[in-house]
Amino acid sequence: MHHEALTEAELLQSIALGEHSRQQFKRTFNSPDALAAELVAFSNSGGGTLYIGVNDDGAIVGLEAADVRRLNQMLSNAASQHLRPPVHPLTENVQTHAGLVIVVTIPDGLAKPYLDHQGRIWVKQGADKRHVTAREEMQRMFQRAGLLHADVVPVAGTTSAEQGKLFLQNDLD
Repeated sequence: MHHEALTEAELLQSIALGEHSRQQFKRTFNSPDALAAELVAFSNSGGGTLYIGVNDDGAIVGLEAADVRRLNQMLSNAASQHLRPPVHPLTENVQTHAGLVIVVTIPDGLAKPYLDHQGRIWVKQGADKRHVTAREEMQRMFQRAGLLHADVVPVAGTTSAEQGKLFLQNDLD
């Protein structure tokens, strides 16, 4: 799937919108785990774009070629080894007046929930991310991912006989 390279003007246009649930700015990353947490949050929450080489306020600080090499390597390690299941972000290096910016596009994950190295689930909350601990929220995520049968969670307003039928129905599917 070929797409036109992102121009600096297009990059500036996106950055001008500020951080929101679909885009995040980072000056740089020093640890693959920090990077993995961002990848996990986007994968669990509809996907998005990570701009590396940009301050929180949207000012482009840019990266040197050596930084870009280091970060691309870290990204590839983080995506394949520091979270599970692995994710497959697309990256593009955009030349700007202030240096290079790495634009990382993270697709909405098909195998939710994604977890970091420590087994934590992160989701986007506005421009930020948060750690999901609530059991109900995890159950909802597992259900959406089809990993949990509906019969595990009682259906409000049904009798146990009806639930028995639901149970059988699921087993017959």
